[in-house]
Amino acid sequence: MNITFIGTGFMGSEMVPHLVANGYTVTVFDRDSDKTRRLASDQIHVAHSLEEAVRASSIIITSVMSTDVLDLHLGTGNQSGIVHFLNPDSILIVTSTLDPEKIATIKAAMPAQTKLLDAPIIGGVRYAREGSLVLIPAGDKTAYESAKPVLETFGHVEYVGKSGNGAKLKLITNVGIMAAEAGIRETLDLADVYDIDYDTTLHLMQLGPLKPVVTRALDENNPRPLKDSVADEVELLSATDKLVELPMVKASMRRLQMAVDAVEGEARFSDITHKNTSLKKIRHRIRGENYD
Repeated sequence: MNITFIGTGFMGSEMVPHLVANGYTVTVFDRDSDKTRRLASDQIHVAHSLEEAVRASSIIITSVMSTDVLDLHLGTGNQSGIVHFLNPDSILIVTSTLDPEKIATIKAAMPAQTKLLDAPIIGGVRYAREGSLVLIPAGDKTAYESAKPVLETFGHVEYVGKSGNGAKLKLITNVGIMAAEAGIRETLDLADVYDIDYDTTLHLMQLGPLKPVVTRALDENNPRPLKDSVADEVELLSATDKLVELPMVKASMRRLQMAVDAVEGEARFSDITHKNTSLKKIRHRIRGENYD
């Protein structure tokens, strides 16, 4: 059985090998051809166009940043999107973190006799590499049952009901996850003020309930840019702005954005545990400069 996987960035490049390991052949596509070229093998075919990729399989999985989702799936200007190339009886699986309204928009544009599952992911690159992600698919139950063996190659799967529920639950869980990420940085801000070293602080945090979050933050092999966490916060706030006030989310987004801005070049996710994302007055103190 052939599966199409579109979007072979940090997450997708780690997920595709699990499909091959479980006996599937895979057609991959990414607008950045360098990303797909590195994956090519006897079991992984590189498509040269979006149309070729979509028409190659009855199950199409997408893994792209939320800002790119609508253009990829619906098309833009004179460029067609995924929905224009779907074969009859295809199942389209969207794994991105999204406003549920975007899922509804994609579903409305789907051709007859095709099905959509919103199946966002809980877990980062290391979990993708280890095959220990949590996927929360929602949508047509028959389509879910057909796609379940494919999704299980990536980790644990929890079906969550009607279309849009996956997107909603990912945003719900992100409230706590993002607060914890920004909370690590703010915890270290207080350690800076008290002149307590980071190693001691982070070691003690790992002895308590925040151990998985701290362990992930300390992973220097995690290629995720910190700006992607900010982008997830933006998507969360955009989706919920008219529904509920989330002051903790706004505060955590501001602190993570400050951390991104503090680093020359691109901040890595692990930079939230480094001095280079400390508060400006702390960075000045480290360099022996005056700060007003």
